[in-house]
Amino acid sequence: MTRRKVAVTPRARKPLTMYVCGVTPYDSGHMGHAFTFVIFDVLVRFLEAGGKRVKYVQNITDVDDPLFERARRDGVDWRDLADRETKVHLRDMTVLGWRPPDKMPKVSEEIARILGAAAKLKSSRHAYHSDNLYFDASSYRGYGRLSHRTRRSMIRKLREEELLGAVGPSAKRDALDFPLWRRSRDGEPAWPSRFGNGRPGWHIECSAMAMRYLGPQIDIHGGGRDLIFSHHESERAQSESLTGKAPFARAWVHTGMVRYNGRKMSKSLGNLVKVSQALQRAPAAAVRLYLVSHRYRRDWDFQWSGLARAARFIERMRKLLADDARSKGPKKPAGRALMTEFNRALADDLDTPRAVRALRSAVRQKDAAAVLAMQAVLLGTASLT
Repeated sequence: MTRRKVAVTPRARKPLTMYVCGVTPYDSGHMGHAFTFVIFDVLVRFLEAGGKRVKYVQNITDVDDPLFERARRDGVDWRDLADRETKVHLRDMTVLGWRPPDKMPKVSEEIARILGAAAKLKSSRHAYHSDNLYFDASSYRGYGRLSHRTRRSMIRKLREEELLGAVGPSAKRDALDFPLWRRSRDGEPAWPSRFGNGRPGWHIECSAMAMRYLGPQIDIHGGGRDLIFSHHESERAQSESLTGKAPFARAWVHTGMVRYNGRKMSKSLGNLVKVSQALQRAPAAAVRLYLVSHRYRRDWDFQWSGLARAARFIERMRKLLADDARSKGPKKPAGRALMTEFNRALADDLDTPRAVRALRSAVRQKDAAAVLAMQAVLLGTASLT
């Protein structure tokens, strides 16, 4: 929230808790998604390699407008679309060698908890009911502080994303208010509630799931940079209003956007690069290495030439490890200087490009033990071939 590095350490005798906003399963499987989830996988693996326990939750947003719009457009059942794309996501991340989250809750299976959270906000006067149930943004002091946006900037962003909605006597009171529970349209799922048959708003879904599985306060909350406003701004406001505890998240970590041909990857623009396409040209370890060669919080451009360079390095690394496995002499321990540099890089705001340079140095020095240790964190279980 401060846009500065903060130290995050687990509380005494408790695991470090991390919640990462997962996919809305309607266009899963592209390199933008893979970048985000690989980065957080490196973070988990680094922490666990250092002896820290991590409790990691990543949700599946299978109740949301983009999913329903895609299902209507394609003439398919939203549940079938969500199931298919969720399987694509899990398949891709498994091939890319992730350490699976400890829990991956689906919104459709958490409705009772989500509705309970919405009702509690209503009873505590942080929400009001008109045509839908809305969170009253003015009831939370500091709305906008996470995203560092002015009121005018927030309204402009909502309008650009077609999330502004109507303001009026039978709608919401203020442009910044957002739905906690809303009426469903034709063809959308609906659940009974005292606010009328309907479905959750987007933001309350993550608050309810994060708090159910990790508690009222979490150590790290992550997601793509595009979620800072309005999703994470609203999630922070309603979560702290629900519990009376601040901060909801001790650290917010946001990944940059991946561009292709100069524009953010988007199915509507037709410029998605699928993980499956990348895997046709390079081993999974090379795809993953290419992703982590970029600073997590910066936007970057995907280039096939960059993936090819990563593949050539992975082949050199594979040969080094194969030669070492065949050698019959005593195995040397990992070089202390190499491992110190590697660990310092990741401890310094997860500087993966610097960590990759340490890995390249280990390969040049033919330090197989250091290569193996670094591989386990940066590349997970992704195949070298």
